[in-house]
Amino acid sequence: MRNTASHTFGSRPPVLLGVTSLKQHLYPAACGGIHANNTSPTHYNKPPISTLKQKLTRKWPEAIRSLSDQNELVFSTGFPELDSLFPMGGIPYGQLIEITGGVSSGKTGLLFRMLSCATQNRIAAYVDFSNAFFPDAASASGLDLSRLLVIKPNVRGDDCIKNSLRTAELLLRDRNADIIVFDLVGYHRKDTLPIGLLHRLRLKTVRAKGLVIFLTQPVKTNGVSPNIIPSSMASLRLTVGRTNTNRLAISITKSRITTEGTHVEVQL
Repeated sequence: MRNTASHTFGSRPPVLLGVTSLKQHLYPAACGGIHANNTSPTHYNKPPISTLKQKLTRKWPEAIRSLSDQNELVFSTGFPELDSLFPMGGIPYGQLIEITGGVSSGKTGLLFRMLSCATQNRIAAYVDFSNAFFPDAASASGLDLSRLLVIKPNVRGDDCIKNSLRTAELLLRDRNADIIVFDLVGYHRKDTLPIGLLHRLRLKTVRAKGLVIFLTQPVKTNGVSPNIIPSSMASLRLTVGRTNTNRLAISITKSRITTEGTHVEVQL
């Protein structure tokens, strides 16, 4: 009868990939020889931090953050109460963010306040699908219009949104703009945006340390309000409601960068 056991008594046991073996796998030149019995650990020259970051960012570009870059990678929302909900005291760059809310919820006011802070040393592009961008309202929120490029698509439909997503890729790649806003309040569709293009845009955003913001408004179809931004693509979703004329309630309904389910009230 054939023996199906992985090894018999007295044979050499299977080798598990431990920490030392993993180091040898990642840095064979640095580790040198590793003892078979693993009783005497091998001393090796550690690679510089820049080499380690380079290796890891190829796989997880958004995972590597240097403490010395913290101030450059985080921007204030303009609301200290909201900033305090994030571990680094603000929203980190390199994210796809969705700001959503109903009619007159204050979502656009929140967006303009965030842009006024984020564009102090960066350029933003505003893709106005809703054709509802009001320069006076943006300027009143403190937004410097000279640092804002407003793009108004002349057509609607899938081809238009696909071309806009590709254009955003080019703007981020060439560093013509660091922040891209898609005002999709007036853009109605029954399904999500093309996930393949969103994935490519997300990678470009991370590598460029930029920021992409989608402004949306839930529209019920057959009693359901579909999210046109897939949850797998957005790093953060802020849901905005108005408690009174000048006061907003902001809830973090989806997040990879802070605790979900938290909320705060701010004065607009």
